[in-house]
Amino acid sequence: MRALEQLITSGTFFDWVLIAIAVEALLLIIWSLSRGQQRQALRLLPNLLAGASLMLAVKLAIIDASWLLLAATLSLALVAHCVDLYGRLRLT
Repeated sequence: MRALEQLITSGTFFDWVLIAIAVEALLLIIWSLSRGQQRQALRLLPNLLAGASLMLAVKLAIIDASWLLLAATLSLALVAHCVDLYGRLRLT
């Protein structure tokens, strides 16, 4: 249990989550492009960027980073989320 606490409080856990999100994005883009669905690949990016930005914000809060950096990361998450929502609403 102590190892898990250290993993989270040091921020290392969130580094691994961010790496997993990056790998997921890369694999989804490769898969979409291999099927000839370039637009589908682009539609995934805002959602993944919003999630990655939120994970980075959590890490920054845990390691007690600058509030300005935290605010910038949360703003990026908001913009990415709005772009994602706009794309989804436009499709319906």
